[in-house]
Amino acid sequence: MATTCYFEETIRDKEDKGTPLDLEFGRSSSLGGVNLMYLVVDGKSFILDEATGKRIYSAMMGLGEFLRYD
Repeated sequence: MATTCYFEETIRDKEDKGTPLDLEFGRSSSLGGVNLMYLVVDGKSFILDEATGKRIYSAMMGLGEFLRYD
């Protein structure tokens, strides 16, 4: 997979409950050279269609604004 990774980390619950989660996401161009968002969650890979990638992006941007993560 031709990718550019933007985030790769093992994340943990703030209160240290549950099992840590391996999370990676970035850009993939492995499907005909089209740039799409990819996710890897605990070793499961997903290449998202453009509409789904845009919805996730918009939702995360909205959440970040609400939480004042600027």
